[in-house]
Amino acid sequence: MNWESIPSDSYEIKDIKKTVRDSELHLSWFWPNEIDFVYLYKTLAEKQKPVSELQKADLRLYTREEYKANQGYIGRVDAIGQYAYRIFPCQKRDGKLIVFAQENDHNLMYVTGAKAKIYFSIDYKNRWFSSKKMVKMSIMTEIPLEKDLLVYVKKRGSTPTSIEDGTQFPFIRDFASGENEQPEIEIDKDEYIRIFFSNGKQSAQSFELIPK
Repeated sequence: MNWESIPSDSYEIKDIKKTVRDSELHLSWFWPNEIDFVYLYKTLAEKQKPVSELQKADLRLYTREEYKANQGYIGRVDAIGQYAYRIFPCQKRDGKLIVFAQENDHNLMYVTGAKAKIYFSIDYKNRWFSSKKMVKMSIMTEIPLEKDLLVYVKKRGSTPTSIEDGTQFPFIRDFASGENEQPEIEIDKDEYIRIFFSNGKQSAQSFELIPK
């Protein structure tokens, strides 16, 4: 890959627009006269690499002729989560393809696919002649999840309404796709538990947390 700093803003990809219909994505952008090709970089939003780490296998070459024929770029939105599309301008010079490292976000667009559904259940079992009760949590997910995505919150007197409404506790292992039954825990009889995303709105863009 022959990377160079972008010579001036007249070489920039900008004004990206997106349209999504029936899982078909259409991207269009301003294509400068000085630019012969572009490289498209698509990745999960949270896994974007810096330019210094990008390899040719991470990128797709897209020609001006393809752009004209399709009136932009056409792709599919059939995956779960939020994706980033970054478009790098390229120029052919002395038989070599020069890629300009544009990183000002004018060439960046986010596209949200389907949300992965996460179902959870919380069952309480009182113990005779005891001030304690047992709690059984179960989490069912469509895709594997890292344990840090979720936390459970414990509160005295009523069920927590937010991640700040009580004491937070982490889960101890990652979640496989399918049903994930958690080890039983013991809490006081007047305590209640609820499961939340650990980072709130950020995870809510890609996942839906649903009580069973």
